[in-house]
Amino acid sequence: MLKMKKILGILLAVCFVLSVTIASASAAPPKSEKQWGSEKYRFDNEKRKFDGEKSKWDNEKRRWDNEKRGWDGRKYGNNYNRWNQNYNRWFQLYMKWYLKYNFWHKNYNNWYSGYYRYHR
Repeated sequence: MLKMKKILGILLAVCFVLSVTIASASAAPPKSEKQWGSEKYRFDNEKRKFDGEKSKWDNEKRRWDNEKRGWDGRKYGNNYNRWNQNYNRWFQLYMKWYLKYNFWHKNYNNWYSGYYRYHR
């Protein structure tokens, strides 16, 4: 019985702390128009940069995929091995960039949903 009271007391304390934390977070002052404007400017510049990079990477990917299709019937010899090594190096660089792009795009979408709610 005593253990149950201790557990119940700890549980109530944890719930109280969580409720106070949530209440203080929801009571934070909203962003001013100036803050929204500077963040929008920053995100718009980053979006322009990433869109340009995405176009470049997509063109390179299309070129490599077309070359890869040409090698489908003849996967032997030193020329193919050298091409395949170059392709694998390029593909690793592409995947690093793509992960960075996806991380940025997720943050951009989260920010933009807040911006849209504020500016309806």
